[in-house]
Amino acid sequence: MNVGKDIFRLLRRLRPSSPAGFIRYLWLKLRGKTIMVTGSCHGCGRCCSSICLEGDEGWLRSEKSLQRIIEKYPEYGRFIVIGRDTQGFLLFRCTWCTAEGTCSSYEERLPLCRRYPESSLVFAGGRLLTGCGYRFAEVVPFEKVLRRELKKTK
Repeated sequence: MNVGKDIFRLLRRLRPSSPAGFIRYLWLKLRGKTIMVTGSCHGCGRCCSSICLEGDEGWLRSEKSLQRIIEKYPEYGRFIVIGRDTQGFLLFRCTWCTAEGTCSSYEERLPLCRRYPESSLVFAGGRLLTGCGYRFAEVVPFEKVLRRELKKTK
């Protein structure tokens, strides 16, 4: 067991966390729970019109950091800055989002869009927008429940 390596791995996983998100992560771990995404998309498009983006150094705070991402991943050029959130992170709107709230090129959408919302959003200090059909639920992981039940049968 290499404690230093384990600590480094944990810190790397938590890098995008906010202080409140880190506390929530620890609280969940202590109770043996995790975050699960529930619900479904209502197709409102709010997630496309007010989104924070993450780069190699964490959540974007400057247009200069956006330019570095666009140089590396030109497809991110579809995002335009519309302001800042309460933590000072840049807020973006996707130019591919139509007036109806749908993607103008749904099959070509980014992996970020395909995976939204990820449970890691909770630990980064993010939240789901009002009216979103998804929810974050605190649950005991299935594997843990299964192990507990299998022990009962032995």
